[in-house]
Amino acid sequence: MVILKLIGGLGNQMFEIAFARVMALESKSELFIDTSVYKRYKIRSYSLPHLVISDSVRPLEESKLSKSRLLCMKISQQLYRVYQKAYKVISKKDKIGKGIYKFLVKQGLHYNFDRYYYSDVMSNKKVKYIYGYFQSEKYFKEYKSIIVKELKVKTKPTKYEEELLDEITKCNSVGVSIRLGDDYINSASLNVCNHDYYYRAMDLMYEKNKNVVFFIFSDCIDRVKEQFNFKYNVCYVDGFKDYESLRLLYSCSNFIISNSSFSWWGAYLSDNDSKIIVSPSKWYNDSFETPDIYNNSMMLLRV
Repeated sequence: MVILKLIGGLGNQMFEIAFARVMALESKSELFIDTSVYKRYKIRSYSLPHLVISDSVRPLEESKLSKSRLLCMKISQQLYRVYQKAYKVISKKDKIGKGIYKFLVKQGLHYNFDRYYYSDVMSNKKVKYIYGYFQSEKYFKEYKSIIVKELKVKTKPTKYEEELLDEITKCNSVGVSIRLGDDYINSASLNVCNHDYYYRAMDLMYEKNKNVVFFIFSDCIDRVKEQFNFKYNVCYVDGFKDYESLRLLYSCSNFIISNSSFSWWGAYLSDNDSKIIVSPSKWYNDSFETPDIYNNSMMLLRV
């Protein structure tokens, strides 16, 4: 069996479940998810039940693992997280590296918070534990058609969402994702995209097709309205739950994304084969190497 410790917002949840789903497919195993963190996590919600992929997973409680084994799993994850953070501070490096990852994998522990792709080593352990972000298409590229299908939203849209979906699909829509929540603007590592990046990206889209319509998505739409002065007409996407916003976003034709896993998936799930995805050339301020979250379909714009 495969046990996934789920953490983070919807974008992170999608990277994690995509990695875990592929592992379950390759090992022909059942996939169970541990959602315990969301009992006390107030910033983000557990939203996977609204996606098609939820039909392929079961709650951890149904795994029938013993209490002692579950406790060992929890302790190992806590120890790994402490070690990972301490290692980065002491070594002044932004990754633990492939060697330690592969050693852990052989023990059945697929633990990785590094920003880089490490080719997996399938352990022969009957139970495989997953803990980390795994933010790279390389982990599931061979199963892309399955993952894209399963990460679409299955919950029926509201009438309000249907009306906006109709607008988005009937025009040359550009989904513009602007990240301005407190966790972003207060982060020395994540605070990458400035106003100029979005202005230049919108100019680029307009030059390619003057009939574009910009739809603005944000985790803090009020700040966008206060801080930005767009020279193009825009439509603000406001009042939707995270999974509803995801469906609206991937229904757009083209994309201007921020360094956000949510906006990454919004662009990735689009069915438009000729889509343009403008992405910031830098994902983190403190990465020494280019993180593996980028893929070949992105057009990188300097920030």
